[in-house]
Amino acid sequence: MQHSYRQLADHLMHEIKAGNYQVGERLPSVRAYAGAHEVSASTVIRCYRYLEGLGMVTARSKSGMYVADWKAQNLSRKDQRQANESKPPAVEYDKLMSHQHRMMQLYALTAQPLHLGLHLASAAPQWYPCEALAKIGQRLLRHDAQAIGVYPTGTGLPVLKSALIHHLASFGVDLQAQDLLITNGSTEALSVALRAVAQAGDAVIVESPVYFGLLQMIENLGLKALEVPCVAGAGISLEALEYALEHHAGVKAIVAMPNFQNPLGCAMSEKNKRRLLKLVEHYDIALIEDDVFGDLSHEAERPQPVKAWDRHGHVIYCGSCSKSMAPAFRLGWIAGGRYHARIAALKLSHSLVTPLFEQAVLAEFLHSGALPSHLRKLRERLVANIPLVLAAVRRYFPAGTLVISPAGGWWLWLELPEKVDSLALLRLAVSEGIAFTPGVMFSNSAKYAHFMRLNIGRPWDRELEQGIKILGQLVAQLMYSLAGL
Repeated sequence: MQHSYRQLADHLMHEIKAGNYQVGERLPSVRAYAGAHEVSASTVIRCYRYLEGLGMVTARSKSGMYVADWKAQNLSRKDQRQANESKPPAVEYDKLMSHQHRMMQLYALTAQPLHLGLHLASAAPQWYPCEALAKIGQRLLRHDAQAIGVYPTGTGLPVLKSALIHHLASFGVDLQAQDLLITNGSTEALSVALRAVAQAGDAVIVESPVYFGLLQMIENLGLKALEVPCVAGAGISLEALEYALEHHAGVKAIVAMPNFQNPLGCAMSEKNKRRLLKLVEHYDIALIEDDVFGDLSHEAERPQPVKAWDRHGHVIYCGSCSKSMAPAFRLGWIAGGRYHARIAALKLSHSLVTPLFEQAVLAEFLHSGALPSHLRKLRERLVANIPLVLAAVRRYFPAGTLVISPAGGWWLWLELPEKVDSLALLRLAVSEGIAFTPGVMFSNSAKYAHFMRLNIGRPWDRELEQGIKILGQLVAQLMYSLAGL
């Protein structure tokens, strides 16, 4: 159901176009119109502002709202569109901003109260083993409360390393304790990996579209991101990657998500993972493999990472518990291969150590054998959601919207009709209490400005369906405005 101000606006627009209100005629006051339609004054104010934005009404200082010369404005817009077609399209100021500035805009927009945060990088809390982890934590504190007063040291709690080594071995990554370093989430793992292989001014290859946090990190480190396109359903284009390596001397590393790439949710085939490894070996560069979504397959079997075939230490493997087990713990890990000593030194100078309490809780959870059951339930919930969300997007979004259905992870990646700016859409959506991630965040260019990423990692319910419906209506509203109707 539409929000009442939109219903009111549609009704008033129909009356204006039918001639019930003439151009230049004064409209009822806010209080009078609210009383006539039994709505609040704020609803009428939003209605008038909405119609003012469409050029249907105009405000006169200390006088009220009047019917605008909407026919003339529509003709003017048509003339402007025709003029624009004969010259290169203007680039919006938003799209000229640095990626850091766009990030600050996104944070500012999504910091306000929201009832449906579909921009988040995690699932709903009830999908995680929160109670089990809480019980372990309570037991550990009762047993040894003074552990909180002990300053942490080392490269990671040995019992956690042991549990992780066992987990990683289940999908082909064979490591020893000295090969593994516990970090403050995958963000720190990626940061120290980049610093270990590149210096300010160096180029690193990233996927396109790519996780916006990585672009922010690369910008902050003074590195240059060379974007190589991903193929929907297949991951990074190996042909484009090989071309980039041949024609850009001095590339220091490739950063990739072979398993369930963010935002596309696609996975590389085993054949292509092996080809990717051969490329980094041939060019003698590092592959920084971000495998944080590897446990979130929509199939029963977890895919192997490229690290499983790495025999010469070219792959720097990064993982985390933040997506699949415990977002609040901010625990990650890194296996640096031939770069591991440099990474360990950088970690030491960056944050010294990673807090031990969360490590102890996670270690006991892993050793309890509860992880496989949890991951099975998590995957089942994700798989059950996908057809429902896909059906809702197809039902409520305008024709011309394309959806990429993921093979794993939390996301749907939507391509909107080309002229719809998803950042402008986000500004409208947050006023309705809904957020998503606009496509412009996933590149240093504006080529994904009409794309959007939706998080589907939450139970399917009426609120989620209504949120998708409202987003679809807002897309239609933007298209309506662009058409000058």
